[in-house]
Amino acid sequence: MSRTRQWICWWLVTGLALLLGGCGFHLQTGATIPPKLTGLRVVGSGPAGGSLAEAVHRELQRDGNRATPDGPQLQIDNAYVSQRMISISPGSGVAQEFLNTLHAEFSVIGSDQKVLLAVQPLLVENSFSYNSATPLGTEEQQTTVQRLLMEQGARQILRRVLNSPSFRQQGP
Repeated sequence: MSRTRQWICWWLVTGLALLLGGCGFHLQTGATIPPKLTGLRVVGSGPAGGSLAEAVHRELQRDGNRATPDGPQLQIDNAYVSQRMISISPGSGVAQEFLNTLHAEFSVIGSDQKVLLAVQPLLVENSFSYNSATPLGTEEQQTTVQRLLMEQGARQILRRVLNSPSFRQQGP
């Protein structure tokens, strides 16, 4: 590679890094957790509350958060999954496509029991289908679909909490 091409490549990479940095792009690190939420604990209720709380907890750990007993609490309430059929095979009359919907409410409460983020609704929908050879799917497929729905819900909760005006401000 010629010296000129090396300089062009260097400038392109540098320019791209500046553009991405300027638009708010960041790699996942603990730096995204605001000081007010350091040590955030996650608690869930409802039929799917435990699974959703675990998914949120895993996402927080990936981002560098370590829950502490005296930290603020992310409360997930009334979490459940509903499923409805949205497509039937015309030839066999067998259900082939479904819509899973995750319903929940979440809020953030400070260590002093003060409400930091009021109750917010959560609704995540995910459609899935099975091939005609196994129209009802296996238990493993259903578990995978459920896990993906919980991960999507966890990311949406964290995105909404971390982007809340209450936590974007600097300082405790």
